[in-house]
Amino acid sequence: MTPRYIAILLMIAVMMVWGSTFVVTKQAIAEIPPLLLSFIRIGIGALVLLPFGVYRYRRMATPRPLPWAAIAGLSTIGVAIYYLSFNTAMSMISASQSALVQSCIPAMTALAGIAMLHERATRARVLGIGLSIAGVLIVFSGATLTDASASSIRGNLLMLVSVISWGIYTALAKRVADHDPVVVTTLIIGGGACMLLPFAMIEMRGQPWPTISARAWVGVIYLGAIASGAAFLVYNYALRHMDAGQAGVFANLIPIVGVLSGVLVLHDPLSARAMLGAGIVMLGVLITGAEKPTATTPRLR
Repeated sequence: MTPRYIAILLMIAVMMVWGSTFVVTKQAIAEIPPLLLSFIRIGIGALVLLPFGVYRYRRMATPRPLPWAAIAGLSTIGVAIYYLSFNTAMSMISASQSALVQSCIPAMTALAGIAMLHERATRARVLGIGLSIAGVLIVFSGATLTDASASSIRGNLLMLVSVISWGIYTALAKRVADHDPVVVTTLIIGGGACMLLPFAMIEMRGQPWPTISARAWVGVIYLGAIASGAAFLVYNYALRHMDAGQAGVFANLIPIVGVLSGVLVLHDPLSARAMLGAGIVMLGVLITGAEKPTATTPRLR
């Protein structure tokens, strides 16, 4: 088997792992407060990446000055804000609903590129972004209404915040694209863990440490070590054997796996309107990406 085919299989495996994080996070939040879970998960991911980042930095023939200001901004937007909103939203809405909202990330990334990087706003791209936004609004309206419908609306909005933060992160990440990705991502995740710590401390102030079952710890370790640590290293290896634009196409597997696993594992209900909205989002994503594939930065899932 050629390295390219191995890379394709590895890329599919990574997307399956990232798609499964919706269900695993939902199960872990049942026992661990969302902000504490964010800190523990990202802290584990940083510890996994640390030896690889140090090794890569020491292997550089002439280490370059690192863009610390850009790294701090990326840690804030792509880790702290992303996970604060993502995990809080996951405590309010279902795993499948979360995956549906996040399916518009490629279109939101394209919108950030137009707004922040002055990329061309072609008709196809604008159409794709518009369809994705319309689809997300339909997904919102298709959420299963319960007595906690107000909480569901807040959860959807918080999940949308995570989508927006990831789009901005992806645009800003181009400022550090010429630096070693393992070194930079290790610093970004490590910085994000430090930023998440005070939020976890505030959340736990005056509360006893939660009783965490062995199953929940397995989920947390999976999220940190596998989804936020090892998966990035595998993703980085796979990118060496395929175009970055081609790799971006695989990201569309994430919401598909997220929705299916939510329905099959957690028995999440999905309304017809939510599914219709998801279909419109995916159509918008396809239109947005068909004209000119755009590289996706490593997802810190």
